[in-house]
Amino acid sequence: MPRKELDFDNDLFVFETVMRVRHTEVDIGQHLTLESLTALVTEARARFLYSKGIKEINADYQGLIIDELQLNIDSRVRLRDQLLFEIGVEPLYDNGGNMVIKATRMHTGETVAKARLHFLSYDFRLNKVTALNNTLKEALYPHLVNL
Repeated sequence: MPRKELDFDNDLFVFETVMRVRHTEVDIGQHLTLESLTALVTEARARFLYSKGIKEINADYQGLIIDELQLNIDSRVRLRDQLLFEIGVEPLYDNGGNMVIKATRMHTGETVAKARLHFLSYDFRLNKVTALNNTLKEALYPHLVNL
């Protein structure tokens, strides 16, 4: 399968968080596993949403679900590496959009992974995709509201 490169404009990134690779996240060769990297990307996304005041599920039983993940690994990550995760959102559409994440080594700045997470607004009570409400749009992509 051909590899589809992920290229993002640096001006998309609006949030940063740092995480250190733990013993439970590496394989026998002391490298970060794919499953653990996916979990770190998920944690970075959760921290970003929390910083924006977005709950997993709101009082109306609505929330964001991830329905697609593209993850490119550019470099091996070792035990105790400290990773900087930068998160941003590409332009939204009616019921969703894409979050972009770049992971780099803190001390060298070397990019180790990039991810694009496609998300949808979902109503868990009705069990269907819904339109993004204005509160979510403003929290995720404030420059859209300021146009």
